[in-house]
Amino acid sequence: MSNATNTPTVGGKGNYDESYARFLKAYQDFKGECPRGVSLKLQKSGTRYNLLLQFKQPPTGKRLPKTANLECTPEGVIDGVKKAKLVSEALGTITSASEFWNWYDATILGKNQIEDNLITYREIFQQLEDEYFAGYNRNTGRPRSRDIASDLASYESTKEAYFRLFPNWDDYPSWESFKVMLYTPLQNGEQLVGSKTFKERYYILKAIAKKSPNKDHLLKQLEPINPKQTRFTVKQRIGINAFKDWWFNTKQEAYTIRNSQHQSSRYRCQDKGLS
Repeated sequence: MSNATNTPTVGGKGNYDESYARFLKAYQDFKGECPRGVSLKLQKSGTRYNLLLQFKQPPTGKRLPKTANLECTPEGVIDGVKKAKLVSEALGTITSASEFWNWYDATILGKNQIEDNLITYREIFQQLEDEYFAGYNRNTGRPRSRDIASDLASYESTKEAYFRLFPNWDDYPSWESFKVMLYTPLQNGEQLVGSKTFKERYYILKAIAKKSPNKDHLLKQLEPINPKQTRFTVKQRIGINAFKDWWFNTKQEAYTIRNSQHQSSRYRCQDKGLS
């Protein structure tokens, strides 16, 4: 039987023939250098072997092998140990599953990220601003304009005031920054959840999420949160008769003041000999 028949096909750049024994020895010698929780795994598929990383994968926590762009060579084994250490560190610091896998694709797999697919808060805020001023005033039906002071004031209070809760507009949208914005305490010390502010923050975040590349993840995180307003400003009521009395008395007082001022002005003119 020939050497070619006995030599397995390995992942990476093809068959390594006599180098396979060197690779296998390197694998046995160095796999123990991996950090706890992340290990090298030599996986056989038919006659083909691939060198993978194995760890508890977010968000399921199941320990599974994962491709890591490693060659079945002694150099690939050493590279695998280095990547295992990076993964171990990332698992301990990155809390969002989507962020972890974005990091994994870029750092471990070396995938080129398409810049056009990455969008910052600043860019999303600009889109939302443009859409707002492309709309119409809900009361009058007229087109909104940046040249109208009331439209600018309305935009500032309903949109930009919430955008300012994000400290870095050049960050990419993430659930971690969403949580910070949503649960920032009210300045007046009142309870946040159930307030009008909490409801408005929630729907602003939903609008931001819909424009984010990772919108599915962000919307899924927002879904179980109840934004319903349960606390309202206490409104004072007045009966129709009491209102009529107030209106009549106020009108009388205003008339008395105007009449007194008129009389006073008339007397001053007479004293000066003016008709």
